[in-house]
Amino acid sequence: MLNIDGGRINDPIAIDPGELAEACAKRGQLVVQFGRPDAYTPAKLSLLNEACRLAPDSLQVRFYGHYQGAFDATMLRHLPEVRDLGVDCLTKILQEEEVGKLPHLKRLIFGVFEFDQPDFLQTIELHKLERLVLIENRKRNIDLHPLSKCESLRDLFINGHSKGIHAIAGLPRLRKLSLGAYAKTHPLDFVGAIPSLKELTLVLGGRLHIDDMSSTTLEMLQILRVRGLSTLGDLSRFSLLSALRVEDQLQLVEVDLNGANLERLWLANCKMLVELPGLERQHRLKEFRASVVALDMNLLRDRDWPQTARSINLFSGSQKWNDDAIARLKDRGLGEKGAIWP
Repeated sequence: MLNIDGGRINDPIAIDPGELAEACAKRGQLVVQFGRPDAYTPAKLSLLNEACRLAPDSLQVRFYGHYQGAFDATMLRHLPEVRDLGVDCLTKILQEEEVGKLPHLKRLIFGVFEFDQPDFLQTIELHKLERLVLIENRKRNIDLHPLSKCESLRDLFINGHSKGIHAIAGLPRLRKLSLGAYAKTHPLDFVGAIPSLKELTLVLGGRLHIDDMSSTTLEMLQILRVRGLSTLGDLSRFSLLSALRVEDQLQLVEVDLNGANLERLWLANCKMLVELPGLERQHRLKEFRASVVALDMNLLRDRDWPQTARSINLFSGSQKWNDDAIARLKDRGLGEKGAIWP
């Protein structure tokens, strides 16, 4: 019997490749993860490798923790069939070049805090990767120039690294980009040169504005906890933008929607936000959510929303007001639950 918690199997005592593959088929995605070196042996990893062969696109193998020492990447030699690998939340790693020797690797999460090999990406067969997550190390010094070779990459998350980031500008298949803790001294002008970009998330880090960023392909923009941000500027420079999520922006007073044509708009914990000029022009709006903002919530509750609107969620500091608003909006056919953001 598999002990699955939240889609993860942690430090399994035994591995049955057939049972794992069957569970992957039922659930769609599973992670088998090991947090300490005594939780796996070459024999156990060989069985897991067979499961990777049977369920190549729905099974992730992850190594994390190892708090008493380093993760020895030579153990990856027992997993030649792995397509999806997580080597993250680690302090140290040995023989990291073994990651690049995995012949079928398509998806990689890499984050080792004390890692200090800026040229690490040169050891990876980058042209095969479809998804890559690079988590910050202490020095935030991984050289990103080799990412120009990622011709198959569709999903990229970079946290804390920035050297050579302009190399991703011409990636032909990149659709989803997330930048975490991206330094305010580094520009965002390369975003507009990514030809197929559809989704962009900026999380943490800091900057006063994003005026240097534009895109003619972007459809979804999420801005979360970016310190010091005081304006989003003219949104018309994102001509296809249909979904905007802004959270934890404590300096933001206004979001000018005049240049936008949105279907989804979420605003949360923007305590200084008092104005939404152009909201009346959002004739395609299907979903709107506002919580912990300084907007006039009574006006929002009672306004005439467009005929496309199905989900209007408003939350003030009063539970009594919230309950009343939920009831009123539901009576108007505006009470549908909002979709989950990716």
